[in-house]
Amino acid sequence: MNAVLQPELSLPLVLYPARGKTLLLLLGCLSFSAVGVWMVLDGVLLGYFCALLFAMGALIFLVQLHPRAAYLLLDEQGFTYCSLFRAHRIAWGAVAGFAVVRISSNSLVAWNFAQGHVPHGRGPALSQALSGYHSALPDTYGLRAEVLAQQLNSLCLAQRLAMR
Repeated sequence: MNAVLQPELSLPLVLYPARGKTLLLLLGCLSFSAVGVWMVLDGVLLGYFCALLFAMGALIFLVQLHPRAAYLLLDEQGFTYCSLFRAHRIAWGAVAGFAVVRISSNSLVAWNFAQGHVPHGRGPALSQALSGYHSALPDTYGLRAEVLAQQLNSLCLAQRLAMR
């Protein structure tokens, strides 16, 4: 969608995941599901598992194509990220800073919560033990991870200064 965000953003701004990647994954799941059906027709019982597993994956990627299923909303108070219709709201003041974290071949935008804002539970602790960060966005929304992290840090700092 966007290769680079503009320095002067008009908020609120909504970013969506790149549809090409989702469509490619949907096509892959449909293909493997078809292979599973073919295996069943050849008498291989494992084909049932293969067909069902990849059909469920295809369904998930199909749902992700809905505009309200996955997005990143940036506004003056914070950001909301949504995946599979589950939205999570984070205030700018709750974030210590954003950075790029690489997990395998994927680059994600991650953040640590500010002192006193770390959510309770195993999720943030496990995430920090694995990556060094409390949480991460599920997508880069059509941007390079470095560009998105830089823009989020700029917005976070600007909103903190405006609150003073």
